[in-house]
Amino acid sequence: VVTPELRAMLEAYTSGDVRKATEIHQQLLPVFTGMFRTQGVITTKAALTLQGLPAGPLRLPLVELSAQETEQLKIDLAAGGVQL
Repeated sequence: VVTPELRAMLEAYTSGDVRKATEIHQQLLPVFTGMFRTQGVITTKAALTLQGLPAGPLRLPLVELSAQETEQLKIDLAAGGVQL
Protein backbone atom coordinates (compact mmCIF):
# COMPACT_ATOMS: atom_id res chain seq x y z
CA VAL A 1 0.00 0.00 0.00
CA VAL A 2 2.87 2.39 0.80
CA THR A 3 5.86 0.46 -0.49
CA PRO A 4 7.88 3.41 -1.87
CA GLU A 5 7.48 5.30 1.40
CA LEU A 6 8.46 2.29 3.50
CA ARG A 7 11.50 1.72 1.30
CA ALA A 8 12.51 5.38 1.68
CA MET A 9 12.05 5.16 5.44
CA LEU A 10 14.23 2.05 5.73
CA GLU A 11 16.89 3.43 3.40
CA ALA A 12 17.03 6.66 5.40
CA TYR A 13 17.38 4.74 8.65
CA THR A 14 20.02 2.31 7.42
CA SER A 15 22.04 5.17 5.94
CA GLY A 16 22.00 6.90 9.32
CA ASP A 17 19.43 9.60 8.57
CA VAL A 18 17.24 8.84 11.55
CA ARG A 19 15.58 12.26 11.40
CA LYS A 20 14.31 11.65 7.85
CA ALA A 21 13.23 8.10 8.75
CA THR A 22 11.30 9.47 11.72
CA GLU A 23 9.61 12.10 9.55
CA ILE A 24 8.45 9.45 7.08
CA HIS A 25 7.27 7.23 9.93
CA GLN A 26 5.27 10.10 11.44
CA GLN A 27 3.69 10.82 8.04
CA LEU A 28 2.67 7.16 7.71
CA LEU A 29 1.21 6.76 11.23
CA PRO A 30 -2.40 7.25 10.02
CA VAL A 31 -1.83 4.48 7.47
CA PHE A 32 -0.47 2.15 10.14
CA THR A 33 -3.42 2.95 12.39
CA GLY A 34 -5.91 2.31 9.60
CA MET A 35 -4.29 -0.92 8.50
CA PHE A 36 -4.44 -2.39 12.00
CA ARG A 37 -7.91 -1.30 13.12
CA THR A 38 -8.89 -4.89 12.38
CA GLN A 39 -7.14 -8.00 11.10
CA GLY A 40 -4.29 -7.11 8.72
CA VAL A 41 -5.24 -9.26 5.72
CA ILE A 42 -8.74 -7.79 5.72
CA THR A 43 -7.53 -4.19 5.66
CA THR A 44 -4.65 -4.90 3.29
CA LYS A 45 -6.95 -6.42 0.68
CA ALA A 46 -9.44 -3.58 1.17
CA ALA A 47 -6.72 -0.94 0.79
CA LEU A 48 -5.34 -2.57 -2.35
CA THR A 49 -8.84 -2.75 -3.80
CA LEU A 50 -9.37 0.94 -3.00
CA GLN A 51 -6.17 1.66 -4.94
CA GLY A 52 -7.51 -0.30 -7.92
CA LEU A 53 -5.05 -3.15 -7.47
CA PRO A 54 -5.98 -6.84 -7.59
CA ALA A 55 -6.23 -8.24 -4.07
CA GLY A 56 -8.42 -11.31 -4.50
CA PRO A 57 -11.17 -12.46 -2.19
CA LEU A 58 -10.91 -13.20 1.50
CA ARG A 59 -11.21 -16.77 2.70
CA LEU A 60 -13.40 -17.78 5.61
CA PRO A 61 -13.47 -17.12 8.50
CA LEU A 62 -12.35 -13.62 7.40
CA VAL A 63 -15.08 -11.24 6.27
CA GLU A 64 -15.02 -8.00 4.26
CA LEU A 65 -14.90 -4.63 5.99
CA SER A 66 -18.26 -3.03 6.66
CA ALA A 67 -19.14 0.16 4.77
CA GLN A 68 -18.34 2.19 7.90
CA GLU A 69 -14.95 0.46 8.33
CA THR A 70 -14.15 1.04 4.66
CA GLU A 71 -14.93 4.75 5.01
CA GLN A 72 -12.67 4.97 8.07
CA LEU A 73 -9.90 3.19 6.17
CA LYS A 74 -10.25 5.73 3.33
CA ILE A 75 -9.88 8.55 5.88
CA ASP A 76 -6.82 6.93 7.47
CA LEU A 77 -5.13 6.25 4.14
CA ALA A 78 -5.80 9.78 2.87
CA ALA A 79 -4.39 11.23 6.12
CA GLY A 80 -1.21 9.27 5.44
CA GLY A 81 -0.92 10.58 1.89
CA VAL A 82 -2.19 7.50 0.04
CA GLN A 83 -3.83 8.37 -3.28
CA LEU A 84 -7.09 6.51 -3.84
